[in-house]
Amino acid sequence: MTRMGEHNGGRVALVLINFLVFAGTVALNQLSVFPQYAGGIFNSTVGNMSAKHEIDVTPAGFTFMIWTVIYIWLLLAHLYALILLCRRNAVGPVYVTPAVLTSSFLITYTFNLLGNIAWLFVWDHNLIVYSSAVLWFISLTNWIALGMIHYSLYRHGPWMCRHAKVDMWMYRILWHNGLALYTTWTTVAALLNLGIVLREVAGMEMQIVVYVVLGSLSGIMVLWFILENTALDRFVRYTVTPYAVVVLAMVGIYIKQYAEATKETGYFIVVLLGVAVFCFVARLGLVVVRACKSPLYVNNKIGDDPVLSYAA
Repeated sequence: MTRMGEHNGGRVALVLINFLVFAGTVALNQLSVFPQYAGGIFNSTVGNMSAKHEIDVTPAGFTFMIWTVIYIWLLLAHLYALILLCRRNAVGPVYVTPAVLTSSFLITYTFNLLGNIAWLFVWDHNLIVYSSAVLWFISLTNWIALGMIHYSLYRHGPWMCRHAKVDMWMYRILWHNGLALYTTWTTVAALLNLGIVLREVAGMEMQIVVYVVLGSLSGIMVLWFILENTALDRFVRYTVTPYAVVVLAMVGIYIKQYAEATKETGYFIVVLLGVAVFCFVARLGLVVVRACKSPLYVNNKIGDDPVLSYAA
């Protein structure tokens, strides 16, 4: 066990390993876009494979450029984590006190990135059932990691609100919202991949596939909207990126599919797009109102001495 004020070699190793795995994930994702430069490890591009397995809710190609935004956002988060390794506060190394990037979070997130790499090869080899399973693994580990890092910041929030407010906001902006962006998109991707399996392997009618994919996305979004504005508010108040992802996905689906969609599919697309926009605007409004009227940690009694007030 590391004592207060001391470095934690295991945590440092995990941060560095996590960054290297992230860098490898981004590099392989880029090579999958340009397989001619990949030395034969990829047979096709992710986009070409998606076009091969298109269903009635596959979004337009430009939608997948969100991966660039995700990886840039997460890169900034990783760089911030590396900077924390070089900083100290009145208690000790910043990455240890407070320990927002916990070992369990870093391990879970590293396995998630390894799953991301595995998916590239499984999808490239046209193993759509296995690729669906891997995508659900990626989505699940994303949700777990997202919960871990939100809880960690909440746990240390009273102390950070007094003694490390800039770091608290850096975690919220870079890690919370960046990871939420990644989590939401991989959840959408998992639903789309599930739709491909239901259509091509299970032989389900396309209209039923549309209902399953868009219905599941609707249910997840509405449930999240309810939870984040009630029971989870103190944990996720300043996480706002998920709805932007859903809006982008639905715009992509609308542009790609609406003109030739059945009446039922067209209605579903338009209504879900409208609900996503409403949730996004409502969420932003609620965040602003609550930040002004009921700020977090305002009632916490905590001493001014970080050594005495910090709860490990």
